[in-house]
Amino acid sequence: MPDPSLTERLLALPLADRIELAEVLWQSIGEGLRPTTEAEALADARRRDAELTSGAVQARSHEEIMTAARRAIGCD
Repeated sequence: MPDPSLTERLLALPLADRIELAEVLWQSIGEGLRPTTEAEALADARRRDAELTSGAVQARSHEEIMTAARRAIGCD
């Protein structure tokens, strides 16, 4: 979990700087992931759709996901 004071300082940056930082961070996330082929991504999407359709998993609303994300990074 990020240091709350660091989060506060970063959120105080001008919008353009926050956008640039977000882009750099987003790109860095992809560097640590295993490359996925289009066929693998499609198979995963089909599997997830089948899980939702069958009721094996329960979908969460956008609000639930955002609340959980904020909590995870200490912005709740």
